[in-house]
Amino acid sequence: MAPREPMRSLSDVPLPPVPRAEAATGRPDRTGLSSPSIPADPRSPVADPDADLPFPPGAFSPDDAIDEQIADLERWAVANERREHAEGLRFWILRGTAFGSAVLAAVSVQFGFSRVSAIAAGVAAAFIAIDSAWPGASGRNPYRRAVYDLRALQGTIKLKWDKVRLAYPNATGARRVANALALLDAIQAKREDIGRYLGSAEASPGVKRK
Repeated sequence: MAPREPMRSLSDVPLPPVPRAEAATGRPDRTGLSSPSIPADPRSPVADPDADLPFPPGAFSPDDAIDEQIADLERWAVANERREHAEGLRFWILRGTAFGSAVLAAVSVQFGFSRVSAIAAGVAAAFIAIDSAWPGASGRNPYRRAVYDLRALQGTIKLKWDKVRLAYPNATGARRVANALALLDAIQAKREDIGRYLGSAEASPGVKRK
Protein backbone atom coordinates (compact mmCIF):
# COMPACT_ATOMS: atom_id res chain seq x y z
CA MET A 1 0.00 0.00 0.00
CA ALA A 2 1.36 3.43 -1.01
CA PRO A 3 1.99 5.86 1.80
CA ARG A 4 -0.82 8.42 2.19
CA GLU A 5 0.15 12.01 1.37
CA PRO A 6 -0.16 14.15 4.45
CA MET A 7 -3.00 16.70 4.37
CA ARG A 8 -1.97 20.30 3.81
CA SER A 9 -3.65 23.31 5.31
CA LEU A 10 -5.11 26.12 3.21
CA SER A 11 -2.20 28.31 4.12
CA ASP A 12 0.15 25.86 2.38
CA VAL A 13 -1.77 25.96 -0.93
CA PRO A 14 -0.18 28.49 -3.37
CA LEU A 15 -2.57 31.20 -4.53
CA PRO A 16 -2.89 32.15 -8.21
CA PRO A 17 -1.09 35.32 -9.25
CA VAL A 18 -3.15 38.50 -8.83
CA PRO A 19 -3.55 40.59 -11.99
CA ARG A 20 -1.83 43.97 -11.92
CA ALA A 21 -5.08 45.89 -12.24
CA GLU A 22 -6.59 44.02 -9.27
CA ALA A 23 -3.45 44.43 -7.19
CA ALA A 24 -3.37 48.19 -7.82
CA THR A 25 -7.05 48.93 -7.31
CA GLY A 26 -8.18 46.12 -4.99
CA ARG A 27 -10.98 45.28 -7.44
CA PRO A 28 -11.03 42.22 -9.67
CA ASP A 29 -10.20 42.63 -13.33
CA ARG A 30 -13.40 41.55 -15.05
CA THR A 31 -11.94 41.21 -18.50
CA GLY A 32 -8.53 39.85 -17.67
CA LEU A 33 -7.13 42.03 -20.48
CA SER A 34 -5.43 45.38 -20.27
CA SER A 35 -7.45 48.01 -22.09
CA PRO A 36 -5.54 50.32 -24.43
CA SER A 37 -5.18 53.95 -23.41
CA ILE A 38 -7.57 56.15 -25.37
CA PRO A 39 -6.55 59.83 -25.57
CA ALA A 40 -9.27 62.13 -24.30
CA ASP A 41 -10.00 65.69 -25.24
CA PRO A 42 -7.58 67.80 -23.15
CA ARG A 43 -10.30 70.38 -22.53
CA SER A 44 -12.79 67.77 -21.33
CA PRO A 45 -13.45 67.88 -17.56
CA VAL A 46 -13.20 64.10 -17.34
CA ALA A 47 -9.76 63.91 -18.97
CA ASP A 48 -6.84 62.98 -16.75
CA PRO A 49 -5.02 66.32 -16.25
CA ASP A 50 -1.66 64.59 -15.81
CA ALA A 51 -2.03 62.10 -18.67
CA ASP A 52 0.35 62.11 -21.59
CA LEU A 53 -1.28 62.78 -24.94
CA PRO A 54 0.13 60.84 -27.90
CA PHE A 55 2.44 63.03 -29.97
CA PRO A 56 4.09 61.16 -32.87
CA PRO A 57 7.73 62.00 -33.67
CA GLY A 58 7.95 65.32 -35.49
CA ALA A 59 4.43 66.41 -34.50
CA PHE A 60 3.52 70.05 -33.83
CA SER A 61 3.86 70.30 -30.05
CA PRO A 62 2.29 73.02 -27.84
CA ASP A 63 5.70 74.68 -27.38
CA ASP A 64 6.24 74.79 -31.14
CA ALA A 65 2.79 76.32 -31.68
CA ILE A 66 3.30 79.12 -29.14
CA ASP A 67 6.87 79.87 -30.30
CA GLU A 68 5.70 80.06 -33.92
CA GLN A 69 2.92 82.49 -33.01
CA ILE A 70 5.31 84.73 -31.05
CA ALA A 71 7.73 84.76 -34.00
CA ASP A 72 4.90 85.55 -36.42
CA LEU A 73 3.76 88.45 -34.23
CA GLU A 74 7.32 89.81 -34.30
CA ARG A 75 7.41 89.60 -38.11
CA TRP A 76 4.11 91.47 -38.31
CA ALA A 77 5.37 94.14 -35.90
CA VAL A 78 8.53 94.65 -37.97
CA ALA A 79 6.45 94.92 -41.15
CA ASN A 80 4.27 97.60 -39.57
CA GLU A 81 7.35 99.49 -38.40
CA ARG A 82 8.62 99.54 -41.97
CA ARG A 83 5.26 100.79 -43.22
CA GLU A 84 5.28 103.53 -40.59
CA HIS A 85 8.79 104.63 -41.58
CA ALA A 86 7.83 104.62 -45.26
CA GLU A 87 4.76 106.75 -44.52
CA GLY A 88 6.87 109.23 -42.55
CA LEU A 89 9.47 109.47 -45.31
CA ARG A 90 6.80 110.00 -47.93
CA PHE A 91 5.12 112.64 -45.77
CA TRP A 92 8.26 114.76 -45.47
CA ILE A 93 9.33 114.32 -49.11
CA LEU A 94 5.99 115.18 -50.69
CA ARG A 95 4.67 117.81 -48.30
CA GLY A 96 8.11 119.23 -47.49
CA THR A 97 8.89 119.70 -51.19
CA ALA A 98 5.46 121.21 -51.81
CA PHE A 99 5.89 123.64 -48.92
CA GLY A 100 9.40 124.65 -50.02
CA SER A 101 8.30 125.16 -53.63
CA ALA A 102 5.38 127.31 -52.52
CA VAL A 103 7.71 129.50 -50.44
CA LEU A 104 10.16 129.76 -53.34
CA ALA A 105 7.37 130.76 -55.69
CA ALA A 106 6.22 133.51 -53.32
CA VAL A 107 9.74 134.88 -52.83
CA SER A 108 10.56 134.76 -56.55
CA VAL A 109 7.58 136.94 -57.36
CA GLN A 110 8.84 139.61 -54.98
CA PHE A 111 12.20 139.76 -56.80
CA GLY A 112 10.70 139.66 -60.28
CA PHE A 113 11.67 136.12 -61.18
CA SER A 114 8.36 135.24 -62.74
CA ARG A 115 9.69 132.21 -64.59
CA VAL A 116 11.20 130.70 -61.45
CA SER A 117 8.01 131.50 -59.55
CA ALA A 118 5.87 129.72 -62.12
CA ILE A 119 8.07 126.61 -62.06
CA ALA A 120 8.11 126.49 -58.26
CA ALA A 121 4.33 126.92 -58.11
CA GLY A 122 3.90 124.08 -60.62
CA VAL A 123 6.16 121.79 -58.56
CA ALA A 124 4.24 122.62 -55.38
CA ALA A 125 0.92 121.89 -57.07
CA ALA A 126 2.22 118.58 -58.50
CA PHE A 127 3.50 117.32 -55.14
CA ILE A 128 0.30 118.33 -53.37
CA ALA A 129 -1.71 116.41 -55.97
CA ILE A 130 0.49 113.32 -55.59
CA ASP A 131 0.19 113.43 -51.81
CA SER A 132 -3.58 113.78 -52.00
CA ALA A 133 -4.02 110.98 -54.56
CA TRP A 134 -1.70 108.51 -52.80
CA PRO A 135 -3.83 106.23 -50.56
CA GLY A 136 -2.92 105.92 -46.92
CA ALA A 137 -1.35 109.34 -46.59
CA SER A 138 -2.66 109.67 -43.01
CA GLY A 139 -2.11 106.07 -41.99
CA ARG A 140 0.88 106.51 -39.67
CA ASN A 141 -1.02 106.35 -36.39
CA PRO A 142 -2.68 102.93 -37.08
CA TYR A 143 0.71 101.37 -37.90
CA ARG A 144 2.25 102.77 -34.73
CA ARG A 145 -0.70 101.51 -32.70
CA ALA A 146 -0.39 98.09 -34.34
CA VAL A 147 3.30 97.87 -33.44
CA TYR A 148 2.51 98.74 -29.83
CA ASP A 149 -0.35 96.22 -29.61
CA LEU A 150 1.68 93.44 -31.23
CA ARG A 151 4.65 93.93 -28.92
CA ALA A 152 2.34 94.05 -25.90
CA LEU A 153 0.64 90.85 -27.07
CA GLN A 154 4.02 89.16 -27.48
CA GLY A 155 5.00 90.03 -23.91
CA THR A 156 1.67 88.88 -22.49
CA ILE A 157 1.71 85.54 -24.33
CA LYS A 158 5.36 84.90 -23.40
CA LEU A 159 4.66 85.59 -19.71
CA LYS A 160 1.53 83.42 -19.61
CA TRP A 161 3.23 80.56 -21.43
CA ASP A 162 6.19 80.67 -19.04
CA LYS A 163 3.72 80.33 -16.17
CA VAL A 164 2.09 77.35 -17.89
CA ARG A 165 5.46 75.68 -18.42
CA LEU A 166 6.37 76.13 -14.77
CA ALA A 167 2.99 74.90 -13.51
CA TYR A 168 2.77 71.92 -15.89
CA PRO A 169 6.29 70.71 -16.77
CA ASN A 170 4.95 67.71 -18.72
CA ALA A 171 5.35 68.84 -22.34
CA THR A 172 2.61 66.50 -23.61
CA GLY A 173 0.25 66.70 -20.65
CA ALA A 174 -3.43 67.41 -21.14
CA ARG A 175 -3.39 70.57 -19.05
CA ARG A 176 -0.47 72.02 -20.98
CA VAL A 177 -2.18 71.32 -24.30
CA ALA A 178 -5.43 72.88 -23.04
CA ASN A 179 -3.62 76.06 -21.95
CA ALA A 180 -1.85 76.24 -25.31
CA LEU A 181 -5.19 76.02 -27.14
CA ALA A 182 -6.63 78.80 -24.96
CA LEU A 183 -3.63 81.06 -25.70
CA LEU A 184 -3.93 80.37 -29.42
CA ASP A 185 -7.60 81.40 -29.32
CA ALA A 186 -6.65 84.65 -27.55
CA ILE A 187 -3.94 85.37 -30.14
CA GLN A 188 -6.38 84.80 -32.99
CA ALA A 189 -8.93 87.20 -31.48
CA LYS A 190 -6.33 89.94 -30.99
CA ARG A 191 -4.91 89.49 -34.48
CA GLU A 192 -8.38 89.90 -35.98
CA ASP A 193 -8.87 93.07 -33.95
CA ILE A 194 -5.57 94.56 -35.15
CA GLY A 195 -6.26 93.61 -38.76
CA ARG A 196 -9.71 95.23 -38.45
CA TYR A 197 -8.46 98.68 -37.42
CA LEU A 198 -5.63 98.52 -39.96
CA GLY A 199 -8.35 98.21 -42.59
CA SER A 200 -6.98 95.12 -44.28
CA ALA A 201 -8.58 91.76 -44.97
CA GLU A 202 -5.24 89.98 -44.52
CA ALA A 203 -4.50 88.20 -41.26
CA SER A 204 -1.01 89.74 -41.18
CA PRO A 205 -0.69 92.46 -43.86
CA GLY A 206 2.85 93.10 -45.01
CA VAL A 207 4.32 89.93 -43.47
CA LYS A 208 6.67 87.83 -45.58
CA ARG A 209 6.98 84.35 -44.12
CA LYS A 210 10.15 82.35 -44.52
